[in-house]
Amino acid sequence: MAKLTASLVVTLLLGACSSTGGLFGNRGPEPRTAETAGNGPARSPNADTLAVYLETLRALVEGDAVAQADAFRAAEDAVEASPTTTNRLNLALALATPGHPSANPREAQRLLGELLADRDALLPEERILAQVHLKEVEQRLILDAEAQRLQRAAVAATAARNDQSAQRLQAALEENKQLQIELDEARAKLDAITNIERSIRERENGANPK
Repeated sequence: MAKLTASLVVTLLLGACSSTGGLFGNRGPEPRTAETAGNGPARSPNADTLAVYLETLRALVEGDAVAQADAFRAAEDAVEASPTTTNRLNLALALATPGHPSANPREAQRLLGELLADRDALLPEERILAQVHLKEVEQRLILDAEAQRLQRAAVAATAARNDQSAQRLQAALEENKQLQIELDEARAKLDAITNIERSIRERENGANPK
């Protein structure tokens, strides 16, 4: 279900890009942000920015294990080399995308939350993209937590059943042991009575010989 969501996001973005000349292609320059102030022109929406996200998402959703690893490593390296908003969002989206070994919904939630908390960091279209993935990540974390809770409950129930079974088995063994003791005592008493009766008969036979 989560992989289907990621695939749907890629499909919608591709459709928007092809139908409008780029999801970011019809907007003018955005106001300068803290990231770009004093360092050239402010970020402006364009198809090149969208292509960064699409390339990563497509590799993670549709690629094999090697393509997935390469795409994620490239996203990480880009942030280490230049922690721009685009690179940070790209890494957050990669972490939020399920179906590859490096997926980390908890870390994705943190990074997406940080980006969304800065109202000037993301372009409107990027904000929507981040919000969609954040919602999906939060739902996945809730489901994972519930699955873990149910698993712990199942383990506890199994342990309780095993403990009860062990207690019943132990009780049965103790009962059998007690019954064996009582049986041995009854046999001993019966043997004693039998010996007494035999002794009496022998004395009687000795006193009255034929």
